[in-house]
Amino acid sequence: MKESLSVRIFNKIDGALKFPNLRKGEVGIQVGFDLSSKKLITDVLKMHYRVKNSGMVIAIDPDPYNHRMLESVIEERKLNIQLVQKATFSDQTTGKLTLGTRASYNKIDSIQTNSSPIYTDEKIEVELDTLDNIVRDLKLDYSKIAHISITNNGAEYETIKGMEEIINHCNNLNLTIASGRTTKMGEKNGKRDYELILEFLSERGFKCKFFRINESFWWGVVNYLIIKRKWIFGKKRYGVIMASKGNRNLKFYQTFS
Repeated sequence: MKESLSVRIFNKIDGALKFPNLRKGEVGIQVGFDLSSKKLITDVLKMHYRVKNSGMVIAIDPDPYNHRMLESVIEERKLNIQLVQKATFSDQTTGKLTLGTRASYNKIDSIQTNSSPIYTDEKIEVELDTLDNIVRDLKLDYSKIAHISITNNGAEYETIKGMEEIINHCNNLNLTIASGRTTKMGEKNGKRDYELILEFLSERGFKCKFFRINESFWWGVVNYLIIKRKWIFGKKRYGVIMASKGNRNLKFYQTFS
């Protein structure tokens, strides 16, 4: 699979705006990725543009289709990307993954949501594990882990609950966490998931901010001016939490898409 010139340019710009503190030689972790599009617009590759082959990207997702697609890209380009075929959660167990009509819609069955035609009737059994266990098994150097991006369709709060060791050992760290969905997927124990995540991270020394995706300047430029998806504006969209710890202060231009 090859990127067009326009996709390469977009990935470099988007990676610089999404992961501005991620540097050459460091480790980025992407939890949840989607290779449904032939355009190869995935945060895994955007992270790799930042860290280069002297660094490493850990790409975590339970969907075998995503892994097959990304494996071919890694092999073809000889990229330093480590694949982990698991779902992340607050403990180690197994579960069912409901497959969506595209990979970005997949969700584990324990996550509630509204009924929707974006899901198929197909379910597969997957392994669930904590991010702490995955990092420990990979024997990663905590001092090199610089950015963790979590976009796993409602399992974000459970994922950060399973990364206490990482939080304790990584002194300088950025997080981006998709949250604030307006459906039942964004609700946990009668509260909105972004409220729980903000509370959890603030108690552990992170500086945090939350905004809706349609409030992002970059989202507006890409969707309104370039892609012409004007219909998404004026509607409440999902959001993102950006968090920083240590010397990885958030940049004023840092965004999400």
